[in-house]
Order: sequence, then C-alpha cells, then structure tokens
Amino acid sequence: MIPEATVRDYSSVAKILHWLTAALVAAQITLALRAWKLPPGTVKNALLGEHMSIGLCVLLLTALRLVWRRSHPIPALPDRIGPAVRRTARFNQALLYGLLLVLPLSGWSMVSAAGIAPSLFGVVPLPALVGADPAILKSFKLVHLTLNTLLFAALLLHVVAALRHGLLRDGVLARMLPRLGRDAGV
Repeated sequence: MIPEATVRDYSSVAKILHWLTAALVAAQITLALRAWKLPPGTVKNALLGEHMSIGLCVLLLTALRLVWRRSHPIPALPDRIGPAVRRTARFNQALLYGLLLVLPLSGWSMVSAAGIAPSLFGVVPLPALVGADPAILKSFKLVHLTLNTLLFAALLLHVVAALRHGLLRDGVLARMLPRLGRDAGV
C-alpha cells in the first residue's frame, strides 16, 4: 500500500466505498440477527440468501477499496497522536480489511458445506468452495461466528475512535465525511 501522505482528505471514491461498505455491513448485521431468531424455513432461508449475497458484495467492495488505496495516498494522522494510538489504529484498520475479506469467504464455505447451491441474489450461480459435509459445516459455523465476534469488536473500536476524534475536533473524522461544494476531491 502507498504510505500515508500529505493529502488533507480521503478521496471522494474512498469515502463512497467506505460508507457503502458501512451500510452493507449494517445490513449484514441486521439480516443475520433477524434470521438467527427465526425457525428453519423459507423466510429464514431467504434472509440468509440475501445475507450471503450482500456479504459477497462486501467482499468485492473491500477488494476494490484495497486496489484504490494502493494507488491513492491516505491522509496522515496528526502529529500529536502518539505511537501507541497510531499502532492500534493501523492494526484495527488492517484487521477490519482482513475480516471484510475473510468473513464472506467463510460464509460462502459454510453454505457450500451445507450442500446449498450458492448464488448472488438468486440470479448468478456460484461454485461451491468446499464439498457438502456436516463436519466441515460445523467447523465453518464456528469460524464464521468467531470472526463475526471479532468484527463486532473491531467495528466498536473503529466507531468509538471516530467519535472520539469528532469530539476532539482534531480533523480525523472530518476527512472521511462527505464534503459538498467546490473543495470535494476525487
């Protein structure tokens, strides 16, 4: 990845990808919690199908974000932010990117292990990543649940840090917020 640079804001494309990913992750959480409470059946299967499809969209968006980020520098943290906070921020950001790539793949593997034909929004058939196997399914369920727990923790840290930056008015949160008018960058 390109190192932090002296740019003031994230690019408009980076902001759009960030907030679109955030919206899709929120939808993922909502669908998963709704489906979790339901008994097995058509409604639950439909919600889980949407959950998987949106997860694959998150996977694609995350890959696109990483490609974009390689060629577009990100703003540096203010000098007054100490090394421990910088390391924590970098670690959590890398963790979020990693989880947004691995979680959809673990869900796709889980669906495959359940013997369900995966598809994107019921329209585009996808290959099974693993063969149907109840033992593998049990393992992938545990992996998916564990990774989701880790994602919740990383998201919570990300949101709390963003709110803290907003309260401190140090400019860190503002550079990821949409800017309207002439100074909106690409």
